[in-house]
Amino acid sequence: MLEGGPTHYPDDGKKNNKMSRVNAIIFFHKRGLPAAPPDRCSRLVSPEAWPQYLMYFCIRRQIEYINSDERLSKLQGVPIELALPQDLDAFLKDKDRLPDIERQVRDYQVPVYSVHAPDGHLADGKFIDWAGKAVQFAEAVGSGIAVFHPEAVGPDSGDLDHLSVVENIRHLQERTRVVIAVETLWNSKLVLTPDLIMKESLPMVLDTSNLPKPEITWVIESYHTHIVNLHLSAVTRDRELKGVAKKFQPVERDNFCLDLLDRLQELEWNGVVTLEYMPWLHAKVLEDRDLLDRIYGMGRA
Repeated sequence: MLEGGPTHYPDDGKKNNKMSRVNAIIFFHKRGLPAAPPDRCSRLVSPEAWPQYLMYFCIRRQIEYINSDERLSKLQGVPIELALPQDLDAFLKDKDRLPDIERQVRDYQVPVYSVHAPDGHLADGKFIDWAGKAVQFAEAVGSGIAVFHPEAVGPDSGDLDHLSVVENIRHLQERTRVVIAVETLWNSKLVLTPDLIMKESLPMVLDTSNLPKPEITWVIESYHTHIVNLHLSAVTRDRELKGVAKKFQPVERDNFCLDLLDRLQELEWNGVVTLEYMPWLHAKVLEDRDLLDRIYGMGRA
């Protein structure tokens, strides 16, 4: 169950079942059986019992100008969050190549659910110029969401920077149908913390790798109507590494991930879920996207 939240599963007398829920789903899937673990059987077998609210599952894929054709050619039909070059200078230097990526998305028929903008200053006077280019790209590839990272601020900035960011975001939002959303990062020195995103009623991208679990639970319960994208992955602690956190792991390694999806389904949330795994887990993230889509998303339809 979610920490501090209600229980989300019926008591089937198997709380101590050693097989995790995702592993059980994989067990049935690999054997071609039209069933799931006990608490999900009805969802796969009885369509009339399914909720009307579906989530939209995709994977995050970093795209650079130099590798865009190669990477997109291998993603035909796979929904993605397309992450543009992270470095703002690199993004702007070769911005004339953005139409090439737009064409490749169309040619390879890659559904783009969201676009992750480069890392730039949201409070900067040049925000509309560089962010506008990212949003225009999102429009061109048919994406409904543009994701932005809030930058760090100096100790003496006060409220000025965050007010400038809010003004910039709203100014840009007035000029596009693409939802301008801010990602949650866990740092009190950011220009927009999760608390400030909520205070200003801005669209949110909730990243489970960047916030403590109690904070994630609180955000889900109090702000789910403004969450447009969930960046989902497991965070685990490795005993051999003396408890050092391992981020961007498959969701089956932490039941908290599925608890989040269950709670969002109870809340009738129908946003985008972006699976963010380590690059060498590409085959795994594709498999997990398909499986989760069958349970919570369009694959049920």
